[in-house]
Amino acid sequence: MKFPSREWCEAAAAAMLTDPETVAAIDDFGPVVAGVVIERGGGLRSDFCVLARIVPGQTFALSYPEDEDELEEYDPDYIAWAPYAVCRGLLERTFAGERPDPLRAILERKVRLQGDLQRLVRHAGRHRGAGLDALRAVPSEFV
Repeated sequence: MKFPSREWCEAAAAAMLTDPETVAAIDDFGPVVAGVVIERGGGLRSDFCVLARIVPGQTFALSYPEDEDELEEYDPDYIAWAPYAVCRGLLERTFAGERPDPLRAILERKVRLQGDLQRLVRHAGRHRGAGLDALRAVPSEFV
């Protein structure tokens, strides 16, 4: 499956819900609406946007706004703007068996974040690496 795409996001969400670490992190964090803008580059002709409504005990509700302006209209709790190269690098390291820290990319300002960073840091510290094993199971081809 090509990353990023709707198909890839749906498969990643399904895989993460089979991962006990991810389920525990979702239960701990509570309901959240989060958007991601994967910024154009590395073969992407335009930005790719995904909005996830995550509620403990439920499947992710994913939607795909046309652009970041439409994504912002949903007023999510969090929005992350990540360059394609950063996303690809994190995923490639994950597939290689490493445990990259996406929070580090935010703290190093490689990824911009809008939302409650303090809450995110608090929960990320308790659930470091949640979902990485699940993502390794998602067949991925980079554009």
